[in-house]
Amino acid sequence: MGLIIPPEVSSQLPQLTAYLASLGVDVSHIRHPDLFLATFIHKSYAADFKEITAHNERLEFVGDGILGAVITKLLFLRNPKMSESVMTLYKIALVREETLAEVSRDIGLDKQIFISKGEEHSKGREKDTILGDAFEALLGYLYMDMGEAVVEKFVISYLYPKITSISKHPVKSHKTMVQEIVQREHKVIPSYFDSEFSIDEKKNVVQYKSELLVNGEKKAEWFGSNKKKAQEDAAKNFYEEHKKNSE
Repeated sequence: MGLIIPPEVSSQLPQLTAYLASLGVDVSHIRHPDLFLATFIHKSYAADFKEITAHNERLEFVGDGILGAVITKLLFLRNPKMSESVMTLYKIALVREETLAEVSRDIGLDKQIFISKGEEHSKGREKDTILGDAFEALLGYLYMDMGEAVVEKFVISYLYPKITSISKHPVKSHKTMVQEIVQREHKVIPSYFDSEFSIDEKKNVVQYKSELLVNGEKKAEWFGSNKKKAQEDAAKNFYEEHKKNSE
């Protein structure tokens, strides 16, 4: 596919193929090895090279989209009595960064990714952001190279079972929890200002920025591959900071 893959990554193709096979994926269906290898390259690792080197950010964008569709389908088909509002909360909980990072650790994806020396030094291999994105990138690859049925099988095997533990606790989005905090402390409802932050060479929006505002004052901001994700992560940023300051 014309992707530039560093030699040290290319040399790991047999090991990474064996890793994918260990997760129950039929690796005989790998049609684009370079795209497969790009799945495991974090942008920090790619940034260390002078030439433009492939990384997994675009696959993460694809994975985010297909994951939402697959989870929505599973919740609809497997929970015929569940209301739309409850399905929405479970979907948010299942695709939440922390949940995806947990699954990445469960399947050993944290040990397979290539990150920069700086990220290694700052324990980037343990960061939920990097691990959550890596999981979405893997789903993005599976979708692009093998199709939706393979993604669905993978999600059923490794992510959807998390609904059991999620169901044992009240399910709320960070946006909902932040709204409760702001209403209680400021007697107003928070608002969000969204803007296009990153655009690719084809003029497609790759990343949005969302600012969380209270009485018009910015309290937090974050980025996401769509407006909804950016808002949820901005709310998460606010919630975690508020929690830390309240301890």
